[in-house]
Amino acid sequence: RRERSRDAARCRRSREAEVFGQLALALPFARGVSAHLDKASIMRLTISYLRVHRLLAAGQHPPTPKCTGDPPQKS
Repeated sequence: RRERSRDAARCRRSREAEVFGQLALALPFARGVSAHLDKASIMRLTISYLRVHRLLAAGQHPPTPKCTGDPPQKS
């Protein structure tokens, strides 16, 4: 019973890794970059990509990133 459970978990992890690999390759990044992403990064980038895609499809522009520092002072 324990061995069957271990085999099922191994199979599940293998399928999960395959799906994450396919998802990473579908992202608009170079294959070299996509191949080295961890699962959390793949999910984070996919969610961001889908949000931007949805905004652009609705005719909106994504929010511009805010600068954290003050602009340089001209003398």
